[in-house]
Amino acid sequence: MVRRNASLAQQIILEMLSEIKSGTMARDDGLLPSETELSRRFEVSRATVREALSKLEMAGVIIRRQGVGTFVNSRSSGQRAAVRGWFDEATALIDFVRDSDSQAQAQVIESRIRPANEVAGCLELEPASSVVAIEKLFLSGGIPVIHCANVIPLSLVEPGSVEKAAELFRGAESAYQFIAHYCHHRVHHQQSETRAALADEKLAHLLQCQLGAPLLRVEEVAYNAELRPVFYGLNHFRGDLVAFRQVRHPALTIGPLAATPG
Repeated sequence: MVRRNASLAQQIILEMLSEIKSGTMARDDGLLPSETELSRRFEVSRATVREALSKLEMAGVIIRRQGVGTFVNSRSSGQRAAVRGWFDEATALIDFVRDSDSQAQAQVIESRIRPANEVAGCLELEPASSVVAIEKLFLSGGIPVIHCANVIPLSLVEPGSVEKAAELFRGAESAYQFIAHYCHHRVHHQQSETRAALADEKLAHLLQCQLGAPLLRVEEVAYNAELRPVFYGLNHFRGDLVAFRQVRHPALTIGPLAATPG
């Protein structure tokens, strides 16, 4: 039975990935149980099952054939890491990678207390103000796919945890978790800026890619409900291994409709 203390679709994804890997989910020809069977098996709605299957398909783990069924992608097991997810979902990076790889790993490079310096303006701090900063790598299939740097104002940390903030941040699974547990704040929303970037020497070494390889650079600031900045993030995604998907809608037209081009 799926536990209900987290996203049901995410838990189903992890369960299915585990059973696909062990060979207990699919038949010999790779056919997976139907949506109805999976719904009964995990004791969730078919809509939740469809959401999980959609993400598994997007990650290349399964193939859905109209009128035939859903099959394990036999080619995916031999492929290098491939991480895909929804760009408009503000999830912890480890969960983002786990959507495609249940064995995803996070490695802490460094965690320390330092001056705000270059991120002071983003966090509405003085440059000399203290922050707790962490630098991580996220791996899929044993391959580093994301480099992440998060910074949180030390002034947000509860008094009893300030001296060991760097150690606590190192042990937290995400910035969201650290902020909730040790700062007693919740992230209300994030503002992000995305652009293309090229791997410099440091990122090429950490992400095990060529110098100058294409990366996706996402810089973001998270705010609480009072619009106070609670963390800064700078993430670099390997352009050859990470892809994002987003649903976009046409803008509403105000006034007379423009003529349709002939």
